[in-house]
Amino acid sequence: MSRASVTAMFATLVLAACESGTAPQAPTGYTRPATLGPELAAVPNPSFQPFAFAVDNCVETVDVSGTFHEVVQFFVGPRGKEHLRFHINAKGTGVGQSTGARYQWNDRLFDITNVAPVGAVSFILNDYARLIGQGGAVNSRLAIQIKVTINANGDATVDRLRVRDACG
Repeated sequence: MSRASVTAMFATLVLAACESGTAPQAPTGYTRPATLGPELAAVPNPSFQPFAFAVDNCVETVDVSGTFHEVVQFFVGPRGKEHLRFHINAKGTGVGQSTGARYQWNDRLFDITNVAPVGAVSFILNDYARLIGQGGAVNSRLAIQIKVTINANGDATVDRLRVRDACG
């Protein structure tokens, strides 16, 4: 995967997650270190963004909806390495399709992308979600970890996907 396609892919992801009209702002009282390159940061939208989807737990399919907020940071290090950090927190509620049981949804997603000037790329994503049953409904947890590293020759030197889920 070329450096341009990786950068374009993550730029698209970031732009899709941001609400129209939300301009990046620097944190209050922040001073950028003189040794680093340009830095851009998006402050989460205080109105939060909606989401809705169906997810399977140990017992049934649950219709979940709620809100999430995102934080995006991009900076260039002193040797020209580009860093993109993307973080989402999501909270919501759900209703079981077959039992009508009620659930709470908590999700935390964090990814880091690093692109070296000579073409090496690394991508790390960690997503931890919990569907918490209310009353006698079953709890479930999901963890997804992805790590991909591509060297300057375009060869994948690390390609790892871990998915863990648990009930109870």
